[in-house]
Amino acid sequence: MAAPSLPITSLPPHHRVSLSPATSSITVNNGRYFSNHPTILLANQCSNSKQLKQIHAQMLRNGLFSDPFSASILVSAFAFSPLQDVDYAHKLFDQIPKPNIYTWNALIRAYSSSQVPIQSLSIFTQMLYRSDEVLPNKFTYPFVIKAASELLDMRLGEVLLGMAIKMSLGSDVFILNSLIHFYSSCKCLNSAYRVFLNIPTKDVVSWNSMITGFAQGDRPDEALKLFHEMQGESFRPDKVTMMSALTACTKKLDLTTGRWVHSNIKRYGIKESLNLNNALLDMYTKCGSLEDAQNLFDKMPEKDIVSWTTMVVGYAKSGDYITARKHFNTMPNQDIAAWNALISSYEQSGNPKQALAIFNELQVSNKAKPDSVTMVSTLSACAQMGAMDMGGWIHVYIKKHGFNLTCHLTTSLIDMYSKCGDLNKALEVFNSVDRDKRGVFVWSAMVAGFAMHGCGRDAIELFKKMEENNVKPNSVTFTNLLCACSHSGLVSEGRDFFKKMENVYGVVPGVKHYACMVDMLGRAGHLDEAMELINSMPMPPLASVYGALLGACKLHGNVEIAEEASSRLIELEPWNHGAYVLLSNIYAKFGKWEKVAMLRKRMKDIGLKKEHGCSSIEIDNRLHEFIVGDNSHPQSEIIYEKLNEIFEKLKLIGYEANRSQVLQCVEEEDMQEHALHLHSEKLAIAFGLISLKNSQPIRVMKNLRVCKDCHNVAKMISKVYDKEILLRDRYRFHHFKDGDCSCKDYW
Repeated sequence: MAAPSLPITSLPPHHRVSLSPATSSITVNNGRYFSNHPTILLANQCSNSKQLKQIHAQMLRNGLFSDPFSASILVSAFAFSPLQDVDYAHKLFDQIPKPNIYTWNALIRAYSSSQVPIQSLSIFTQMLYRSDEVLPNKFTYPFVIKAASELLDMRLGEVLLGMAIKMSLGSDVFILNSLIHFYSSCKCLNSAYRVFLNIPTKDVVSWNSMITGFAQGDRPDEALKLFHEMQGESFRPDKVTMMSALTACTKKLDLTTGRWVHSNIKRYGIKESLNLNNALLDMYTKCGSLEDAQNLFDKMPEKDIVSWTTMVVGYAKSGDYITARKHFNTMPNQDIAAWNALISSYEQSGNPKQALAIFNELQVSNKAKPDSVTMVSTLSACAQMGAMDMGGWIHVYIKKHGFNLTCHLTTSLIDMYSKCGDLNKALEVFNSVDRDKRGVFVWSAMVAGFAMHGCGRDAIELFKKMEENNVKPNSVTFTNLLCACSHSGLVSEGRDFFKKMENVYGVVPGVKHYACMVDMLGRAGHLDEAMELINSMPMPPLASVYGALLGACKLHGNVEIAEEASSRLIELEPWNHGAYVLLSNIYAKFGKWEKVAMLRKRMKDIGLKKEHGCSSIEIDNRLHEFIVGDNSHPQSEIIYEKLNEIFEKLKLIGYEANRSQVLQCVEEEDMQEHALHLHSEKLAIAFGLISLKNSQPIRVMKNLRVCKDCHNVAKMISKVYDKEILLRDRYRFHHFKDGDCSCKDYW
């Protein structure tokens, strides 16, 4: 989003400047008569701002401050030294009657790199209004163009370019290099590349600016191509070149080229530095070579928090949590960035329980103070596990410690409450955000919340309100909206949104959107239409598309299409156990036990194992997990007694086991029924009935799709025990109350 910028109309009419290249800047006493004065020499040797202010006082007493050159030295010392104080430099500047061009440029430059780059443009405007005293030169424009790039203000940047051209500075390499950076920052890489090609005499900065633009703008192939061309043009790469080339290799996950860039660093004799070594570490860890990363890390003469954190993240994401923890424990300074890296690595690697354990350790250790990044990662871990007590505690912590509710944090809270089963609380968070601060991701998160709870109509209404608030939907919004239509059986509405995506909203449908459409059509029984859609896709279908089709075949018992879908799915992902299991379930449903046995043998031969069903329930801030036939829980005896009681009561009101859900060749009816009774979600619900108060709903999270028998049992329990049950399976939420489910038996 572009930051507020100076109105173009605030710049004075350019004819008032009317310069030619030969025009001289008008200054008072522009010679360096006092450059060797002891007071001036001391200004460059100060070690703190207090000393610099003493120099300022001395210059006022001896009259040196009235000399433009002497005053410019003091302004520069405050603006650029490690003691940087741009505001004080500005105050000094305002005291100079007629600042010289060096002083103007110093202040413009300082603000262009500050937190308030718009001030750079404000100073530049003042300079233009005082054109009878001093005029911009070729060193001025690169700084104001940099400020425009920080503000992402395309229009202003192009106005500045026009002004430079009018002053016959349009071919200056410094200005053209700054334009490459400007266009790259504004994501106009084609414009940046045109500027690069038209530079008459390129320097190393020209090449670096364009290579960096391509690397950071997700065009790594072009960045590396330009890197090769640079060497062919006999330009010697420097540290900046190498860091940009490494960024490109990292984005491509191209280890071979990354190693080649590393060898070039040595070949060109580029001096080793901490930043360059950190870029190499990042490349090696993200490209999957922890051995190269470890060798480099061990040899690095200097390491900082970034170096250590990169190694922690690298090992954690590879699944080597022991080595990740070892690096974390040996870090000289465990700041919050390091803790965040460890927490997010566990969370993003599908290990939310460990992520929460690390967060608890952080709280107890008191070694660092959690920040908004910590909260986002921890809330995501809570969402994965359905740990709403913990998530609610974190929400209170956020309020208590005055965290700024950023877009990321708000989205994470909505996501957590939605995935933990409290849609009302998610809506409460959404409604608490001012309308002008509700970005597209906040709206999209709430649409996703309605989708997973089967509230398709509500999702569509929210989408309409989003349009009314002039928030442009993005790819994520439509993924969530199509999911909402799919889970609610709103086929015609889903078709309509899909057709309008590109034509009306300018969002090109991607693979995820096609997968949602296949899922929606398949659930509704339109399998032939789903197949036609797959065949018309403008890109190759990914596994998610065939997975959606296969799931629909299981629902509607279409063996022929299921066999084709599973075949395509296994071609794309040979190790996808879900393809074998779904097809096996379809065969089992029709009693084709020979084919079931054949598939299971094939899985065994290639070392694939079926994912075990696991259900969890949170009681008193502690998560309890169950698998089918589980006896490991300390209260398992009481749980099984409760389970027996449940089925005795359910049989009195007409319960009969749905034996079609027994997916093994079990001939005895009593054994079939017993197998169904031991499903993990039934054990979790029984434990919830034992442990929770009557007023508390039972919230169960399952990693797989709930079977029909468990679905029917949950409905009946909600009526017999007058208990609200919320069950989240792999795809959506089921709200059971008074013998009914929110899905209306459509899921």
